Amino acid sequence: MLETQFYNVIDASIYLVATIIPAYFLLNSRYSINNNHNNNNNNNNHLKILTIILIGFILMQVFYHIVGSLGFRLLAKGFLEPLSMAALLLFGVMYLIATVRTKNKKKQQQQQEFKI
Repeated sequence: MLETQFYNVIDASIYLVATIIPAYFLLNSRYSINNNHNNNNNNNNHLKILTIILIGFILMQVFYHIVGSLGFRLLAKGFLEPLSMAALLLFGVMYLIATVRTKNKKKQQQQQEFKI
């Protein structure tokens, strides 16, 4: 039992370190979002939303492992694990929406250039 708790604490600390990278990108993108205006601002907002969802998913995994190591297995498996999977599913849906919108905008721009 102690070995499992030890591995959960190691997993939580690794996930917490992994949160630093998207958080760093999010903080740096804040400045570029404020400096960019028209066209790229919408794409940067999609990137910002995706990064926030990814950070939320990673932090839910951290809480999942911490709660699991404290012995609250029902809370970890019954609530936090499905919640983190829902966040991951939300990340995938938002990525799909952002990709489709970007492709449609490029297609519209190409059609407008062709008409001119």
